[in-house]
Amino acid sequence: MGILIANSRVALCCVALFMLSAVGLKADNFAYAGLGSGGFGTIDLNTGLFTPLGNLGQTPAGLAVAGGSLFATSYGNGTLYQVNPANGSLTQIGSPSGIFYSGGFGSTMSSLYAVGGSSNLVLYSINSSTGAATPIGLTGISLGPWRDLSVNSSTLYYGNGADLYTLNTTTGLATLVGAFGNGAVIGALVTQGGILYGGDEGNFTIDTINTTTGAATPVPGGMIVSDIWGLAPVPLTSVPEPGSLTLFVGGLLGLAAMARRHCGSN
Repeated sequence: MGILIANSRVALCCVALFMLSAVGLKADNFAYAGLGSGGFGTIDLNTGLFTPLGNLGQTPAGLAVAGGSLFATSYGNGTLYQVNPANGSLTQIGSPSGIFYSGGFGSTMSSLYAVGGSSNLVLYSINSSTGAATPIGLTGISLGPWRDLSVNSSTLYYGNGADLYTLNTTTGLATLVGAFGNGAVIGALVTQGGILYGGDEGNFTIDTINTTTGAATPVPGGMIVSDIWGLAPVPLTSVPEPGSLTLFVGGLLGLAAMARRHCGSN
């Protein structure tokens, strides 16, 4: 009976350690943020706290990541720049495309994209080495207030006015996911820790976005934030979070180790 009770205590301790490790490993998510004013810094996506690092010297159409490097495009003439993440300084890549990227700039996990036009938006692929823009196709939607492409996801999301879309990177065609709701108007999108976040210019908050319905929910207790025209993940190369299976296996290994020590002491 004594051994059974002792082993039960060991199991309870391991369960407690498992739960604590799961909580401890859940840290705030951060992103680089480019502001319409040209400001550049990092933002805590769980609180909205912005920490300035420098100035882009340009109004960005958005931020994007490819090959572990940070990029921005000029809202005015489509020039592609590589961004120094330490201070926001820009290095021009290629010649200005001359395309007004009014619809935003972003990236999937490996490629850069931009949206231009007004009455019928066009999706472009952007060459990260030359800045050259290649039209992919019409999206089938018109320009809305506050819009941008997502960053750091295999799916290319597009916030256009009050609605979330996905864009087909082969054809350019937009598919409606759903309305953000609650007066949300999303101006920048980034995926961090498996969560899609948006800079909400309607409510001046950081929101989490439901990728199935499009619904936007302000982060609890978040600060007032505005003027966010681009978001990109910190760090630039994503590291997957430990999944529940990893934590469960860790708990089992801890249980086995403690059981061995217990048996060895008897």
